[in-house]
Amino acid sequence: MKKILFNLLALAAIATVISSCKPMDKTYKALDGLPGTAKTLTYTIQAADYTNTNVYPSTSAVYKAKGFTSVADANANVPALLNFKFFDYPDGSNANITFMPLTSSIVQPDSVFKDVSYTLTYNDYLLLPGNKYADFSIAQVLSWLPYKYTTPAANQLAVLSWTFYPTINTTPAVYPGIFVSTTAGVTTATGSFLYLNGAWVQAYQITPAQYATVGRGQYNQFTAADDASLLSYLNNLLKTDPYVAGNAKVGSVQYVSFNYYSSTKVTSQRVIQLTFDGTNWARTPAVNTLTFVKSKGTWIPDPTVYYTAKASDYALIGASTLGTANGRSNYAQYGDFNIVQGSSYFWTEADIESALVLMLKTDFPNATVGIPYKITYLIYTGATTSTALTFKYDGTNWTKQ
Repeated sequence: MKKILFNLLALAAIATVISSCKPMDKTYKALDGLPGTAKTLTYTIQAADYTNTNVYPSTSAVYKAKGFTSVADANANVPALLNFKFFDYPDGSNANITFMPLTSSIVQPDSVFKDVSYTLTYNDYLLLPGNKYADFSIAQVLSWLPYKYTTPAANQLAVLSWTFYPTINTTPAVYPGIFVSTTAGVTTATGSFLYLNGAWVQAYQITPAQYATVGRGQYNQFTAADDASLLSYLNNLLKTDPYVAGNAKVGSVQYVSFNYYSSTKVTSQRVIQLTFDGTNWARTPAVNTLTFVKSKGTWIPDPTVYYTAKASDYALIGASTLGTANGRSNYAQYGDFNIVQGSSYFWTEADIESALVLMLKTDFPNATVGIPYKITYLIYTGATTSTALTFKYDGTNWTKQ
């Protein structure tokens, strides 16, 4: 009887110890959620994450697709995964999340050519503040587009024809991706422009001379019969363009715009994203990284502020003491930083960064601490192209990321 009583007492003691552990579990969990030092998370989404029913129910689009169909789709749905897997990160933490969309590249849905093609009129040129002339450089077109298309849709395409400045007798190769011709002393340009991530960028439009090199010069378009060879054609055209080839680095991207005649006899304009792998331009899966932040106990979508340098910024830099006098004057006039070595207008990398910081200080006087600000701007390398840098504000200084 004493042995039985002893065993019962021992079991009761063990039960007490076990039960006393549960409140401690709760305490540890509570401590995990307490404010602490902000951390940075770097994570690549795994295949199993898309089918984690604790995050994405089997009826959800993410679960059914086994992935994100676009950057926007990821931006909306990644926070749920972060709140489940990384719930214990303190407020102010950042997460750099890498994923690969289901789509192998960004492809502009076929745009009926007559709907996206537009020739500028005299009044159109005057939409650009301060402009008095009926001709535009490429940089001016990029500055003008927001005044013409005030509410553009994501990935919207515009195929524009306009009187080109400078008015010189030149060849299309001087301006890659833009067709330039001179007749009776008037120079006309035709090019494609795409609205991506909140900013207009110049796409690389295939020119009549390039169509001719692959036997498609009669109508200056590809057809359904070219489908099997199309990527090879585009790769070779980019590789034989000296200005593109001279600036291509691994990971460089070109948005290639071309005219296409479908098997249903519809003429459209297509845009495809091609990425340089070090040897070829290929339609490869684009790996994307988005930034998320922990705020008020929950992860929230990419807070990046996207900004494109505009006419007032050109004037701001022109009136500053940055770079050289020639460089400032040239930038104020054309809106692009000349990075051609040996040029009297040359801007160093450090000077460009200082100019961008001046823009940010001026345009965002009440900037949010810790939020990425991605600024798109133009550079001149023999041709005008757009590029971007990202900065963060720490409450005192802007730092390039």
